[in-house]
Amino acid sequence: MTQIRILVVDDHQIVRQGIRSLLSNYPDFDIVGEAADGAAALGQVQQLAPDVTLLDIRMPGESGLEVLRQIRQVQPEAKVLMLTSFDDEEYVLEALRAGAQGFVLKNVSDEMLVRAIHAVCRGEHAFSPQITEQVVRWVTAAPAPPVPPPKNPAFDPDEQQILHLLVEGASNTAIAGQLYLSQTTLKRKLRKIFAKMEVDSRAQAAAEAVRRGLV
Repeated sequence: MTQIRILVVDDHQIVRQGIRSLLSNYPDFDIVGEAADGAAALGQVQQLAPDVTLLDIRMPGESGLEVLRQIRQVQPEAKVLMLTSFDDEEYVLEALRAGAQGFVLKNVSDEMLVRAIHAVCRGEHAFSPQITEQVVRWVTAAPAPPVPPPKNPAFDPDEQQILHLLVEGASNTAIAGQLYLSQTTLKRKLRKIFAKMEVDSRAQAAAEAVRRGLV
């Protein structure tokens, strides 16, 4: 069985020891390195190329977020799981923007941490339940992107004049007389206008012309 090679980055030695002790109970994990600060973490990532890096956020010197950005620069395919005690909204959002595959709080169960490591190693995202709820709230609360207005088709001078007259409520007979068109020619031009505006009637064409600001 191929083991998942893990790098543990946390400034507290007792935390690193605890994680190592926990994960050593699982034969599919291999703790290949530890780091207590950003510089050491970056060096370990470059030297060891772990499958998953467990990264704390608050550390002396460079924060975990800064380290994450640097890791993504030197190892774009690196898989990073944030493992921290802090669930501040800004931390979570910045970690996701910076490329973290997961965000797990240190109070999760052993089984959840193990599942999260496996998920991140597979290229999936993993979150603590509290973080998942936050992410869902943020996504559902985000305003929907504006719908761009439809692109207006090009009309020749006769078609533009016909649209103006349609909006004014002129009949086909009045339009044909004013533009010196035969009824056959007018009907052909109306069909072209309807097709360009994707409508089926004079009334719809007039309404669309007003809505799109064509008249």
